Amino acid sequence: MIQKIIKIGTRGSKLALYQAYLVQEELQKHYPQNSFILEIIKTKGDQILDVALSKIGDKGLFTKEMEEALFNKDIDMAVHSLKDLPTKFPEGAKLGAVLKRGDIRDALITLDGRKIDQLTSNDVIATSSLRRKAQLLRINPDFKIIEIRGNVNTRIRKMQEGYCDAMVMAGAGLQRLEMQEYISELFEPEVMIPACSQGAIAIEIRENDPDTQNLISKINHEESFLATQAERTFLGTLEGGCQIPVGSYTRISGDKFAITGFISSIDGTSFLIDHAEGNLSDAVYLSAKLAKTLYNAGGAEILAEIRNEILINPQTDSALKDKVIISTRALESGDTLPEILRSSGAKLLSLPMIEIIPSPIESSISENLKKLDQFDWVFFTSKNGVVNFFKQLIEIKGDTVLPAKLKLAVIGTKTGLELEYYGYAPTYLSTENTAAEFLTGFEATYTPHDLNILLSLGNLADHALENHLSTKNIVQRINVYQTVKPVSANQEILERLKTDQYDLIVFTSPSTFEFFSTFYDNSLIGKLRMVSIGSVTSAAIRKGGFEPLITARKSNAEGIRDALLEYYHN
Repeated sequence: MIQKIIKIGTRGSKLALYQAYLVQEELQKHYPQNSFILEIIKTKGDQILDVALSKIGDKGLFTKEMEEALFNKDIDMAVHSLKDLPTKFPEGAKLGAVLKRGDIRDALITLDGRKIDQLTSNDVIATSSLRRKAQLLRINPDFKIIEIRGNVNTRIRKMQEGYCDAMVMAGAGLQRLEMQEYISELFEPEVMIPACSQGAIAIEIRENDPDTQNLISKINHEESFLATQAERTFLGTLEGGCQIPVGSYTRISGDKFAITGFISSIDGTSFLIDHAEGNLSDAVYLSAKLAKTLYNAGGAEILAEIRNEILINPQTDSALKDKVIISTRALESGDTLPEILRSSGAKLLSLPMIEIIPSPIESSISENLKKLDQFDWVFFTSKNGVVNFFKQLIEIKGDTVLPAKLKLAVIGTKTGLELEYYGYAPTYLSTENTAAEFLTGFEATYTPHDLNILLSLGNLADHALENHLSTKNIVQRINVYQTVKPVSANQEILERLKTDQYDLIVFTSPSTFEFFSTFYDNSLIGKLRMVSIGSVTSAAIRKGGFEPLITARKSNAEGIRDALLEYYHN
């Protein structure tokens, strides 16, 4: 019999992988003749970790990229936390199954074991949810509530470092990661009403895919499916998202159904709550009716005020307004440069001069990843180095677990955030973005000698780290990704450059300039208004015989923005 391969899409965080592994395990039990493999997909919510969720909106925040992979048939199903899924699916997708639901309650985490009634107005409580914030302020209007982002491990580390005194997050996530010891108290739903569908794991599939629907029907938990559908109906009727202070919980007993729901202002001062119950067969109707009752009782005004206050973010005047900026950076889902420049008013055009692809898993990569317990440190110099390291680790070992003693060093805060996405905090982080600056800081802190060091790099990365560190240490290098020249370039944008229909062109690495030079007439390059991301890229431009107009002081997207703003203000 030919083995059928089924691809399961998932985000790459520890919790998301746990949920995907659970789906994989359950399906494998029922269909041992098939092979179920995981495909990690980054979403917008995973990329923007330094902005409050309420500020960036929630429509498809953790789902859009997975749905694109679903429609492109790169995956056969997508595994989500159901509370992250918008109540309306895009055309062509649907909810296929819900696993048996976990704990619906929110959890309080404190380092000293204190419960909510022991916290005072002097305590700082962190949460990423306006729903939790509103209900915490109902408990005590003097609580100091701050925003926190990141995965579970990152948030707990931040609390341990003094960022806050307490946190509130979903209890099910902590339980699934076997981190229950951090829970000081689980809030009963009557005290803190959960998010709609909290604690449920969902499988999204294509509408026109009966084979996958039949496949996952074996692991669908009917009661959980019915309960969460009712809660999603309540939320959808209010046209609320996961970043609005709205919540509900349901109870099913035999053929009887009950739902409690609420709408609140962000500060908890306007708080509407009601209840409905009846036959289980009427669950969806009762949930929609409850939502309309709350909406007509003042909920409409509360929701309108919240959306005006939080979600509408009009663009302010900027020195970059309407400037046409051409970026040569690779088209990657994790690139923040387009959003940063567009939010400053610029019109950004993409002319990618490099492509990033995973390296084939050669013997050197496989051997080194299998013996990670023999290394003292792993160094990451870019987000791509992190992403492809873990992709290949999953392919070779089947998981993302690293040895407990292994230390991790990264160059750049964005690289550090990427590492934290996979559940690991960097032991050493250089906020500067060059190898020389990194080495200066690292050696001043650790004085490395006689260490086993693994470098996770790309094929075009120079040998500066390798050569310097290998004088006193044993250094192994693996090229986990490749930077390659694109097959073609956008001719319309190249014509814009020739006819001066642009303001600036940005080069983000030596290779973006070098590959660009193969597509563009060299005799015309000297006329271009070029922006360089940093000194290394500027050196490559000068090596070609040209001079950049602007060189960013910090080699990242924010550094480019600041350099452009400074240029246009002067």
